[in-house]
Amino acid sequence: MKTPFRQQISEYDCVPTTFLNALSYLFERSEIPPLVVQRIYLYSLDSMMSQRTMGHGTSGLAVQLLGNWLSGYKHGPFRLNTDYCTGRGVHLRQSNKISKCLNSKGVALLRVKHQHNSWHYVLGLSVSANWLYCYDPYTRSTKSNKRGKYEFIAEQGVHAPNLRINCHWLDVLSNRSQYQLGTSSERECLLLECAKP
Repeated sequence: MKTPFRQQISEYDCVPTTFLNALSYLFERSEIPPLVVQRIYLYSLDSMMSQRTMGHGTSGLAVQLLGNWLSGYKHGPFRLNTDYCTGRGVHLRQSNKISKCLNSKGVALLRVKHQHNSWHYVLGLSVSANWLYCYDPYTRSTKSNKRGKYEFIAEQGVHAPNLRINCHWLDVLSNRSQYQLGTSSERECLLLECAKP
């Protein structure tokens, strides 16, 4: 049995929530070891403010460390291949790693621009010629669609996307608009695929 996607419970836990959604998409509930869930929360929510107090969210370094740990941890059927991508390697143009991963039944944890000029993680599930279909764990009281750029869509099942983003819009080299990957130096994502035993 697979666990349905979940929403984040605070303003800042998009990374652990998106990791857990990725695992619930890739594995049956009985195949996910408790140590994996513990490590997700242990490594997440690590960002620091300039006053050396806890910040708001999870750093890219923590996402990379967790990806490395997950690819090395093997327990029964739980085996993952991960690829942490940054910079110019994060795009949706021809011959991109994101589409290749999604077309191989993997998922992509994508860092995108969010409200109030902050960063946010969504889970990439599939891609078509023009659209990237995602699950956004952030609950909204109102869903403002930007026609032709991004649109919230009705979920059609426990692992269905609730958002689609135009691939061209997502890939614009800008850090000013919602649901864009940002400038080349700001881009990061983590690709996850089930590994063969």
